[in-house]
Amino acid sequence: MSTVRNPHELGAQLRAARRAAGLTQAQVATSANVSRAFVIDLEQGKRPGAELSRVLAVARALHRSFALVEDARPSFDAALDDFLGS
Repeated sequence: MSTVRNPHELGAQLRAARRAAGLTQAQVATSANVSRAFVIDLEQGKRPGAELSRVLAVARALHRSFALVEDARPSFDAALDDFLGS
């Protein structure tokens, strides 16, 4: 499972899945009931505020799913304490 931390990483993952499946952007858009422009923008990371249901529709069209995982990174305060030796 790949971790996605920003819209560009999400777009790259979706683009890779689409290409691996041998699908065009138009085919994915039709299957997901979104516009081809939406798929293009999503793949390029240009839709950071995209409606979640539309993003999930594209993922479903590519037979992909998302999992929420705990972010293992420490908080800023914890990292600062570690750095300062507190």
